Amino acid sequence: MPFLRLTHVSRKYPGQNLAAVDDVSLDLQEGGILSIVGENGSGKTTLLKIIGGFEDVDAGEVRLADEVVTGPSHNLVPGHPDIKMLAQDLRLMPKHTILENIGYNLRGYVHEFQNERLNYLVDLFRLQGLEHKRPVQLSGGQQQRAALARALAEEPALLLLDEPFSSLDIMLKDEIRHKVIRQARKDGDTLIFVTHEVKDALSLSDQIAVMRAGKIVQMDEPQVVYEKPKDEYVAYLFGNVNVLAPDDLFKAFPDLRNNNSLHQHTKASFRPGKVCICESQTKTGQGVVTSSAYLGDTYELEIEAGGIPLKVNSKEYYRPGDKLCLRIDPDHIHFLEG
Repeated sequence: MPFLRLTHVSRKYPGQNLAAVDDVSLDLQEGGILSIVGENGSGKTTLLKIIGGFEDVDAGEVRLADEVVTGPSHNLVPGHPDIKMLAQDLRLMPKHTILENIGYNLRGYVHEFQNERLNYLVDLFRLQGLEHKRPVQLSGGQQQRAALARALAEEPALLLLDEPFSSLDIMLKDEIRHKVIRQARKDGDTLIFVTHEVKDALSLSDQIAVMRAGKIVQMDEPQVVYEKPKDEYVAYLFGNVNVLAPDDLFKAFPDLRNNNSLHQHTKASFRPGKVCICESQTKTGQGVVTSSAYLGDTYELEIEAGGIPLKVNSKEYYRPGDKLCLRIDPDHIHFLEG
């Protein structure tokens, strides 16, 4: 039995034509890290609130460790005692110091453990010197770090984070988000986070659930979601991608015409990094660079090959007008549904 199981969960708000969450089912094993991504209004936050017991369901069921998680209409205090949720509004107590905020959920523990855990979290999230300030005296990024420290303080059975890294200072963002994941893995926490940053989803999670119009359209390991998206929505959600009809694919890469399996599908997709720029003109496509953008580690090229525009990543700089030979391994071409 999975640690967390959602079975045909739905939620529709009064006055809305469409359900915010529509017949969602998923399983998550204990200690797993799941990210939920999707466009604005896709139902990500509502789903997170349902999982945490902060939102009622109209249909379906949520189980944590095989016990039903009920919503606020069933509970005097909204939420589940073994689930902690960090919402976008952070919910820090305004009249209490940062140290008091972080230690609030530790008040039932012995003082020695409280002090040890508080000191550890203050150091982990670089909050030294801010312990005795109140939330209003901190920047948005500092408040978010304090809220993350508070969320991790008690080591909950299930931790839910809604856009947990959105306000972090740019200089600390990479460090803090990787610290959070490392700490969650060290403590054996089961973690679900909602994010608009697809790079966070790809680099930090064990599984990704992609939502659209209240439904999960694809849930799988990050590499599968990125390289083998179910449809165009998922493909474009994770960044630059080439999506071509078979005829256009063969115009760009004429040597693929002899591959019969490529003729049996409607839309082919492949990421810019899967296209190779090669020296030999044997059995390759040929293209002309139309634009080049520097991205730090790579250049993002726009190339016209056989009259078809392609996105290609390159370690080398090429100028507009440069002629290049292109090749792609058929195994790197993925076919979309629909």
